[in-house]
Amino acid sequence: MTLETQVMDSMKEAMKSKDSDTLNALRGIKAAFLTLNTSGKEVNEDIRMKELQRMIKQRQESAAIFAQNGRN
Repeated sequence: MTLETQVMDSMKEAMKSKDSDTLNALRGIKAAFLTLNTSGKEVNEDIRMKELQRMIKQRQESAAIFAQNGRN
């Protein structure tokens, strides 16, 4: 099962359970994957995984900056 398929299946589950936070996060991941697919380059699972890791790192850094500034 590919990452893209897993994201789609998880989106369906989030929709069924009405979990809006999870659904929004998965939609962001799906959008990033679609951007990769339309970039014109060869996209495989390793590239998708690297993109996912980049997104995680970016959000962790943002959360740390918000916490330093006393914001939620």
